[in-house]
Amino acid sequence: MTEPMPPGGSTSGKEGGALTQEQPGVSAASTTLPLRHSLRAAAIDPKLHDITEKFTEACNALKIGQLVKDEYFTLFESIGALEIMDTKMDSGFLQPGETLDEVYDTLAPLLPEEVIGIMDQLLCYEMAWHTGYPLSQTLLTSVYIDKLLWPEPRSVEQAQFYRGYVSEERRPGLLLRVLRAYCLALVKCVDSGIAVITNRDFFEEEDICTHTYNRVLFPQVGADVFVGELEDVIQNVQECAEEYITDDLKKAMLVRLEFRKNFLAALDLECPLDQLNKHWPLMQSNLVAINVTHQLGKPVEGSFSTKIQRRLASTVPPRPIVVLEFKDAFEKLKQLCADCEEATRFTSLPQNPLEYQSFMWAFASRSPPPLTYSRSYLSNLLFHPSSDLSILLQSDLGSLVFPASVVLDPSNWALSPPQNPNLPKDKRFQLAQLINDFTERAGHAYLEFWTALGQNRCRLRRMLCHAILGFDQVQNDAYTIDEGIMALTQEMGSAPENEIMPYPLTTWSYYRKLWMMEKVVFLGFEQDIYLPDEFAAQYHFLSTIASTRSRLLTNVSTHINAKYRRLFAAEGQTLRVATLVETANYVDSLLAESIGVHELSTALAKFWMVVLYLGLLGGKKLARPFSSPELRYELRMKPFWTLQPAEVPPFEEFRRDVWSYGPYDKLTPRFLEDLQNPQAELWMELDEAVKRAKEAWAQVKRFGAKSARAEGVEESWKREIQGVLASCVALGVAVAGIKGQAPKDLGEIRVEIPKVGSGKRYREGWVVGKVCRG
Repeated sequence: MTEPMPPGGSTSGKEGGALTQEQPGVSAASTTLPLRHSLRAAAIDPKLHDITEKFTEACNALKIGQLVKDEYFTLFESIGALEIMDTKMDSGFLQPGETLDEVYDTLAPLLPEEVIGIMDQLLCYEMAWHTGYPLSQTLLTSVYIDKLLWPEPRSVEQAQFYRGYVSEERRPGLLLRVLRAYCLALVKCVDSGIAVITNRDFFEEEDICTHTYNRVLFPQVGADVFVGELEDVIQNVQECAEEYITDDLKKAMLVRLEFRKNFLAALDLECPLDQLNKHWPLMQSNLVAINVTHQLGKPVEGSFSTKIQRRLASTVPPRPIVVLEFKDAFEKLKQLCADCEEATRFTSLPQNPLEYQSFMWAFASRSPPPLTYSRSYLSNLLFHPSSDLSILLQSDLGSLVFPASVVLDPSNWALSPPQNPNLPKDKRFQLAQLINDFTERAGHAYLEFWTALGQNRCRLRRMLCHAILGFDQVQNDAYTIDEGIMALTQEMGSAPENEIMPYPLTTWSYYRKLWMMEKVVFLGFEQDIYLPDEFAAQYHFLSTIASTRSRLLTNVSTHINAKYRRLFAAEGQTLRVATLVETANYVDSLLAESIGVHELSTALAKFWMVVLYLGLLGGKKLARPFSSPELRYELRMKPFWTLQPAEVPPFEEFRRDVWSYGPYDKLTPRFLEDLQNPQAELWMELDEAVKRAKEAWAQVKRFGAKSARAEGVEESWKREIQGVLASCVALGVAVAGIKGQAPKDLGEIRVEIPKVGSGKRYREGWVVGKVCRG
């Protein structure tokens, strides 16, 4: 038995069968017309027939992949068919008895427990927005916030839970005034957050959704107005003597209002730099109290509704409200506050771009990864109007290739060109012009580098690939400027080999490019991009880059030491000698670090090569029917393929180094002989590489964070160095577990790869396998 189908709707039989209708008054000829025309002749009183059996038979007659389509049934009609009467697609669909407008009464009296519950619900939706969900599925589903923002108020005083006139007995009481002040401050927090995020480089809907859906969040109103609203209701709650508001409930409301006030002050865009670190610590005590008193709240589910989405300026149908549990939201809130508090330490760092670089890199490495607002907050401090990118660049040059040099003497920029254009320009003035020329050429690539450091780790790797290409062009441009600088210094009476090193700007650009190349490869391991059978190849390439960087730093160190000996023997050069000592320690620390990277990556490349030859990774060999080793090599090296000088070795040379014993799927007699011989060249080189890596990283540790220009993140720097040293030890243990094994014993050995984020890697980028038996 079936029931009549409602107009425009659809139904089904009891057994879930498909139904069709026979229309009285429609001729047999009309039924052969296209669907578009036959529907126009539909009768008012249709008859329903069960066509399930015929429909199933027709479907079974089709081949897999075969499509039957009416030529008049367009894409527009198909989408319309999906939307109409579909609760997930049709924004106008209403359940029986449901109205289009929200019927929740925002002026209805609330209990103190309900006010606390709504506050905590709003906090959960606020954190959901910070994690990337749109406002239309989080905060803008609140009926209270919707009443405040729509219709758009002309002033903060007009932003009420009602519009127009209400009787005296319906006017909001104390608890509704508390909720209103909290909601207004929350809206301003979102507005301040959007302003901070959009002021820097971010990716809409990938990082966060800043769309306000035609809702104005008081951008022209200062934060002090909302702080005043909070202070008024805080005073009212403190003076309240109502019996139904117990001391516990009063404290719970007060701590949430205090938190919102401190949070709003911390997010204020006009907050002076010297006061940034005063607000975030205040919230730590508030967070503990909020978590403890959460159980006192009582959620009010009706105060949030998806119906509000129908009035928002959105082209998508209503979507479900994003529900973030309070426990998860509270953890996100703690993370946000901790990350922003850490970011404020940036203002107290030494005025050195290398310290800034260490801080930004350590901040991006925090676990869990900082949220979009935290990263934008730090980037705004880096690109504060008081900072000058050209000064940072000159300081960066002085820290490596121009220590205590006449080239960067500030007095050079105090000179002016002669009024008579026929007279020669002062040599120092010409040096300043050359440095300005280089600063202008390198400015875009240098800016892109600092912008990349403010992104999340995945995008950081991608953006560094673009910055590398920029620095490659800078390196080419620097050659001509270097020749001019060396000629000028020689005319000034200082031999170039004494005052400046050969081609200093080219050296600096090349060093920066090599450093970023190392980081790109290292981040590939950290983000688990490379497959296990690519470990040997990528670590070999990393060792090649690090070897080039160490040779470059050796030349820099030689020049600085020679310049130090010359100035030390002269009189009146105390300040320049002290500067040279600091630079020498920094360069020596970099040199030891580059040697450590080279030796450890060399050892890991040989280790994973042996593992691949022995097939100890377990599982089946990866089948790649649509690729070849040459194409995969080209794909991995694509970011570096066009660099000059060429950093990517030819594939045949690369194959000889990584596949020393031939293809991985064939065990040659020479390999089996070397495997069982602990004195073979393979094991001797591997053991020596591990030993030299330990010594190099131990030397880096002895130099300390100050010499490495990481004094601002000393604790993080120490953990990193200790993790690398632990990786060296673990690699030595793994090598000992394989070395000297007989072929018959290999079946009992397997190598486990510690997963990213599991805590089993001492450093995420140094993948050391664990040799297991059985």
